[in-house]
Amino acid sequence: AVVSTQSTGKIESLKLLQGLFTNDITSLSGTHSAMYTHLLNVRGRIMFDNIVYRHNNDTYLIEVDTSLVSKFLKFVSMYNIRSKAKIAIRDEPVYASFIPGSSLLDGGYVDPRLPLLGCRHIGAPPEGASPVSLSEYDRHRVSLGVSEGSHDITSGKDFPFEHNLDFLNGVSFTKGCYIGQELTARTHHVGETRKRLVPVKLTDHDENMDSLLPARISKGSRAAGKLLSVYGDIGLAVLRFPYLDQELSIKGSNVKLVGSKTILVA
Repeated sequence: AVVSTQSTGKIESLKLLQGLFTNDITSLSGTHSAMYTHLLNVRGRIMFDNIVYRHNNDTYLIEVDTSLVSKFLKFVSMYNIRSKAKIAIRDEPVYASFIPGSSLLDGGYVDPRLPLLGCRHIGAPPEGASPVSLSEYDRHRVSLGVSEGSHDITSGKDFPFEHNLDFLNGVSFTKGCYIGQELTARTHHVGETRKRLVPVKLTDHDENMDSLLPARISKGSRAAGKLLSVYGDIGLAVLRFPYLDQELSIKGSNVKLVGSKTILVA
């Protein structure tokens, strides 16, 4: 879903978004650029993952997980009491265009997370593109180790660096204050991130897997991480560094998995 923030002058929308998001909204230049960012709570946990688009001089568009739109509007409204920025839902779909294994782009907004994710298109798909299912896009995205929306991210509980926000152009360490900045900045400067999101390959199928998520992952009796989401025989998991590229077990299931040792960086 797409949410817009509009004001008579771009300064009101810009001030509102700059104080909310992890990334530096002021660096969005031109009227056809996009930026990946998170909106955190005061404890530094992810509330929403978003892509912000500079639509024109006084309007910004924000891509929001459809299932979280009402929650997003309520959250942002708490910080928009004195601002003149108007927040509204726009009845426009978002499309992704991509070529598996290629960073070749075909117009639209370049996906700010990874070149291999292709482009985003608001309102209408690109001309001449062959339609694919959402599950095919999800498998492409998950194979690159990129989380997206409530199916992959537990709102209010997950940490941004565990979802590779810093590797995906999603945070600025030089901008001013924003919600959740203190813990985020401290984690970055101290370097205390000991686990990261990676794509995993599942060796078997369990029809009850979704009911187990998020599921504990272990190596013998040792906790190795957490399985967040499954898409067929692949998924996304937050794993501790020593257990990357090892066969691991899922609590409550006979399924085994192996996490990638490679984390893509934008």
